[in-house]
Amino acid sequence: MRRKIHPREGQEQLDPKDELSVGLDIMRRREAAHLPRTELAQKIGISERTLFRWEMEGTTMKNRERTIEALASMVYTPGGRPTNLTMTRKELRRATSMDLASELQDRARIMDNYTQLVEDLKHRLRQDGLDHYIPPGL
Repeated sequence: MRRKIHPREGQEQLDPKDELSVGLDIMRRREAAHLPRTELAQKIGISERTLFRWEMEGTTMKNRERTIEALASMVYTPGGRPTNLTMTRKELRRATSMDLASELQDRARIMDNYTQLVEDLKHRLRQDGLDHYIPPGL
């Protein structure tokens, strides 16, 4: 299935006052994360159709922030598979203290691996004289 062309496709920067531009930004972020629309919509707590309308017909900056928060709560491993770092209340209620300890250790290990990968990448960029590709604050 071919990807539908966005009305603001050629636009380079986000215009917060333009709802279509905000929708394009959401779509680009989701695609960059290699996340299907269904998974992101579920994470935000909306229908896939609503997310599609946000992306194609535009939405508000408030909805953009909700999307960014949902994407930020996920870590992408080198294989590209998203790993959710948050637990739902239902999961917490079902878990025993041993389960929680094990889960926290697993998630800490994932974060350590992710942090190490980022540090290695930054080190290689610095070695190659490409410091300007490292975002400020990273």
